[in-house]
Amino acid sequence: MHGGMRVLDADGHVLEPWSAWASVPDRYRPSATTDAHGLDHVVVANQEVFLARLGQMGRPGTDVGEPVGPVPLEEARAGAFDPAARLVDMDSEGIDEVVLYPTIGLGFWGIGDPKAAVALARAYNDWLAGYCAIAPGRLRGAAMVPFQDPDAAVKELRRAREELGFVAAFVRPNPCLGRTIVDPENDRFWEEAETLGVTVAIHEGFQNAVPPLGSDRTPTNVLVLHACSHTLEQMLACAQLIGLGILERHPALRFVFLEAGGGWAPYWLERLDHQVPSYHRYAPPMSLLPSEYFARQCWVSFEVDDPTLPALVPFVGESRIVWGSDYPHADSTFPGATAELFETIAGLEASTQRRILGLNAAALYGLDTASGTA
Repeated sequence: MHGGMRVLDADGHVLEPWSAWASVPDRYRPSATTDAHGLDHVVVANQEVFLARLGQMGRPGTDVGEPVGPVPLEEARAGAFDPAARLVDMDSEGIDEVVLYPTIGLGFWGIGDPKAAVALARAYNDWLAGYCAIAPGRLRGAAMVPFQDPDAAVKELRRAREELGFVAAFVRPNPCLGRTIVDPENDRFWEEAETLGVTVAIHEGFQNAVPPLGSDRTPTNVLVLHACSHTLEQMLACAQLIGLGILERHPALRFVFLEAGGGWAPYWLERLDHQVPSYHRYAPPMSLLPSEYFARQCWVSFEVDDPTLPALVPFVGESRIVWGSDYPHADSTFPGATAELFETIAGLEASTQRRILGLNAAALYGLDTASGTA
């Protein structure tokens, strides 16, 4: 802890080793080939789902556009796939706990074969449970759920919560097999998540298999597409979940919007509120304004160096802000993430700092705010 303040990273990552897929049937097991530019093409069931120099995905502070040769996954920072090394890095940063999301697995949202998606989600969750088992009070899992098969997604969510002890599940904001996250087919998932008390994280990624908003207009500009995918996809998902009645029908369901910064939230909630008087009849009945739904059920994450965080606290609410390190991804900060975070929040009241550092994330993920137990 920093000065007695609990520090909880609401959005850390693992980089899945090839051994994570050992239990997957051969026909669904991910494999990779490396092209002449050193890029690894990860394939599942004859479909490319991830493209990157895999080792760079686990090297904080990396310029992924730099023309270098292959960087094998095994050359990533050890904490990306080794939990003992992860704890060393957390201790060096003063991070007490972290909730973990995948890297390669973010591309599985684009898998076209539901059976492959189910097998991979189960294998990932089993591997992540093993990773977290070395320090269950510090390393916490967010479940992968195969939205390609809504019934299987419900089943895997229940298993991850009741058998593996995960504190969250993540979904991508993008369509999956042509269905948006608010498709009626997914209603059973939201109902189960609410019943189980599992937080749902909206977490974007950037892979060719899942075209983001804007890909039809700037198909080759990664700078523009990466920025658009993470922010605009989150904004649309927020509007859909509120405007199509998911939060109205499931008032106890918790959502967090991750890895897109938080600067969009005040503007977007005001914009959505402004639409209600003129256009509410085009939406399902809403008992609250969009900003009120957000205040009741949603959280948003900020990056450690986001200069807008202090200014936006009054608009988002000090209890609805969490932070994420994004460790060990290429665009994350290590070492020094918590040092930057403390600089960012230095001007805030100590009680607000305490919330942002850890208490808000504990409430979000349903952890005991005193002991940190689930």
